[in-house]
Amino acid sequence: MRTGLSSSPLLLGVVLLAGCTATAPSKVRVDMAESGLPNCQSFEWLPTAQPASLTEQRVKSEIMAQLKQKGYAEVTEKGDCRVTYVLDVHERPRNKPRVGVGAGGGSRGIGGGIGVSLPIGKRDEQAGTFTIDIVDAAKNAQVWSGSIDATFAKAELNEDEAREVVARVLEKYPDRAPNGR
Repeated sequence: MRTGLSSSPLLLGVVLLAGCTATAPSKVRVDMAESGLPNCQSFEWLPTAQPASLTEQRVKSEIMAQLKQKGYAEVTEKGDCRVTYVLDVHERPRNKPRVGVGAGGGSRGIGGGIGVSLPIGKRDEQAGTFTIDIVDAAKNAQVWSGSIDATFAKAELNEDEAREVVARVLEKYPDRAPNGR
């Protein structure tokens, strides 16, 4: 005769696996002016009013390097377009314990079960939205915006995080045509 205890390790394994599932990577969202993109051949950085943070320095370096790879020129003033970013970061709330109850029946009678999900460990993640904005310098108007939701180790981005989010967003920005258009 089997007892309910023989399936307990299996139930525990399923509960633990369910608690460890990861979320799917976020998609890049792009918004563009109705008039389309201007003929940007060169970019300049649109600085913030505050002193440049470590995150801003890392993000600027990555954005300008990746725009150069796409065929654009970096200038210090009078660029066709200006580029900047916004990073909105907040602490991700800790997971709460969960309890699930199930019941079912079959040819051998009725059975049921209870599952418990316990968050293990401390979560030090920061969640946020990273956005790159392109401004047409002649019109002084935003013409392109790309953003992604992501998680970070801290509120201040490290070099790898900056490289990854900039690459993901700018892969949606068009390469410069070889003839300059």
